[in-house]
Amino acid sequence: MLDEANAYERGMDDDLTFQTVRELAGTAYMAGRSAPPTDAEVEAVAKRLLWRSCKKWDGVESDCVAKGEDDAWNYAGEIPGFQEEYIRQAKEMLEIARKAVSE
Repeated sequence: MLDEANAYERGMDDDLTFQTVRELAGTAYMAGRSAPPTDAEVEAVAKRLLWRSCKKWDGVESDCVAKGEDDAWNYAGEIPGFQEEYIRQAKEMLEIARKAVSE
């Protein structure tokens, strides 16, 4: 939210008061809520989806030996199309969530 407000503020020429900054933060927040998810948001969701699926496999004839989310993500990067599928799922989940919030 603060990044959005700062970017918006840089585009203004007026002297800013506390009220103006507060309004800018609110405007930036609303813009962020309706903006498409960033690559960082999508990747964070994809990593979590992958990690949760690895944890389900753990101990059930699984060869997933990742020690954490990043480790699992890096390992998935070695398998063609694996990360891309989790990214596709993450985008879909974020779209569903944003639609639910805006309705």
